[in-house]
Amino acid sequence: MKKYKYLIVGAGMTADAAVRGIRELDPEGSIGLIGIEDEPPYDRPPLTKALWKGKPLEKIWRDTASLDVELNLGHRVTSLDANTLIAVNKAGESYTGQKILLATGGKPKRFQFGDGQIIYYRTLHDYRSLRQLCEKGEKFAVIGGGFIGSEIAAALAMNGKHVTLLLSGSAIGEHMYPNNLAKFLNDYYAKKGIEILTGAKISDVTGQPGNQSLVSLQDGRTLTVDGVVAGIGVQPNTDLAEKARLVVDNGIIVNDHL
Repeated sequence: MKKYKYLIVGAGMTADAAVRGIRELDPEGSIGLIGIEDEPPYDRPPLTKALWKGKPLEKIWRDTASLDVELNLGHRVTSLDANTLIAVNKAGESYTGQKILLATGGKPKRFQFGDGQIIYYRTLHDYRSLRQLCEKGEKFAVIGGGFIGSEIAAALAMNGKHVTLLLSGSAIGEHMYPNNLAKFLNDYYAKKGIEILTGAKISDVTGQPGNQSLVSLQDGRTLTVDGVVAGIGVQPNTDLAEKARLVVDNGIIVNDHL
């Protein structure tokens, strides 16, 4: 069993921020960090913006390991005992800490169809997968008009790809912005060459010959593309907290001291 003074479950930007906060108060205490991804903590915002504008990939790393942290990467914690403070990963390896922080973040919402055909854009792996598709593909469908969907649509268009942005509603960011601003974004994106389909309810995404995908809408419209990206929201990763019998309500319920 690996033992630490501080154990952090999660390896995203929040985990990195927690490590830095701990080190301000305790320069010597041992810290263990467990992450599902194979990469150490990195900045996520550049995945939809700066990297597509030419920012070097090496600029996204947060250099967490330099703070004397033991990184346990590529491991999913499957159980956590809140009484014994023991966490166990999928391989059966155990970790414990005098204090444990859950920084498990969120996971993309997914459709009940289209397995293997849709990139639910969130991680560095997703960025690399989409970049690989862009090496040969020219036509892309982006599902969702929130931050992820609108930014990926813009990024692909800036890189010379034909983009169709599929909106379930009538405008980009209509749940976040005033109506006149949302409508302005529709016009602005259209002027940049992005095709916008409103009222687009997705019914299926299936594989086609030549590694293409067929996107089918409930109203009968279809489009064939070289890649499909979805940004349809996220939901909190609360599975581990629930197993630890913590109070959960669309996230972990905490007091003013977390």
